[in-house]
Order: sequence, then C-alpha cells, then structure tokens
Amino acid sequence: MTNPRTLGRLLCAASVGFAPVAACAGAAPASSHAAQAWTADPDADPTARHDPAESAPRADGGADGGPRCPYGSLEDPHRGFVRCLLPDERDAGWLPPPPQGDPAPAEPPRTEPPREPAPPAPPPVVDIGAPKFEGGEVTKVEKSLGRASAELARCIADNGGVGGDAGTVKIQFLVRSRGRAEGVEVLAAKGVSPEAAACVRHLVKNKAIGAPTADPVGVTVVLTFKPAR
Repeated sequence: MTNPRTLGRLLCAASVGFAPVAACAGAAPASSHAAQAWTADPDADPTARHDPAESAPRADGGADGGPRCPYGSLEDPHRGFVRCLLPDERDAGWLPPPPQGDPAPAEPPRTEPPREPAPPAPPPVVDIGAPKFEGGEVTKVEKSLGRASAELARCIADNGGVGGDAGTVKIQFLVRSRGRAEGVEVLAAKGVSPEAAACVRHLVKNKAIGAPTADPVGVTVVLTFKPAR
C-alpha cells in the first residue's frame, strides 16, 4: 500500500513529464502556420525566405486605374523599374534622383547662305604719265607700260574699282642693262584700294621696259585710272 508521501512524489513526477509534451503540442499549430506563411507557393522552396520588398506593389497602374506606387518608385535608368517605395522611404535623402530621359538632340547651327560676291567694276581707262629719270634715261617706258594697260586696268577693277573721279598709283623702279623693272615700289596710291596698288606693283615687277642709257637708271611714273564712261 502506497503512503500519501509516496503518492505525492509520483504525481509531481508525472506532471513534470507531461509539461514538455503539452508545450510542444501548444506550439505545433503556430509552427505549422508559420511554415505556411513562408511557403505560400506549394512549388516554392520551403527553405527560401520571403522578401517583404517583393510584396510592394508594381509601378504600373492598379486594377482601379490609380498609381500602384503612391509613395514613388526606385528605378535604375539602365535596368528599369526596381520596386515601389515604402511610406517611410518617400522623403529619404539617400534616394537617387529620378531618371531622366535622353537629352534632346541639339539643333544644328543655322548658317546664312553665302553671299554672292559683288560683280567686278568695269575696267577703268589707264593713262601712263610722263616718266621721270634719275642717272640716265629709258626711251620706251611709256610704250612698254602702255602695252600692259589692259592688265593694269583689271588690277583696279578686280580690287574695288576707282573711288571718285580718278585713282592714281605712283611707282618707282630701277632699270639695269638687261632692260627690266627691278625693285618696284609703290610710293603713293589714291582713289584705289591697297590690294589694287599691290596688284599694279606685282604686274610691273620684272617687266621688260627697254634698254637704259646707264646702269642703273631710276624711273618714277604715275599711273592714272579713270572710270569707264
């Protein structure tokens, strides 16, 4: 026959032994529920964890036509949409600026059509002045320069023409034994452009003038250009 003290010890031991079983039985439904929460998809990996960010709504429109990302979206300009923002991320300072589209193509610079050059003026009339000599004479100066009248007139016409009633170019050069104009210089020019005077100088340079009476002979001559009537 069991005494009361011994019976009390057996009941205590039995209650201690059933406590873990009761605890496991109480926790079993919660664990089963948690397992279902992690594996909502019966085909998904039961060990994979669910990312809460993936449950955020997509950026495209919702079923009611409203925006699916009311707090904005995080986008990558290279890969496209990433995810919708959570409420506490709407004003976060770490968010990148919104992606911007490609810059508009620059307009080509506007260029004005090329201006047509002004037509050249008609060739002027050329008058060969009486030459002045130094150190001798050259008898054919006027005749030799007169043969180049057409080229001299073209120099003036192609470089601005004659300004006013007449233009003049005063030139000086040397004539040596070989009979050609050397060291041609423009002493003065009036009523013609500098380019026209330079053209006259270049035309007279090394031109056959005639045999001098001495070597060398200095020659100064004024060429007058009058507009053609």
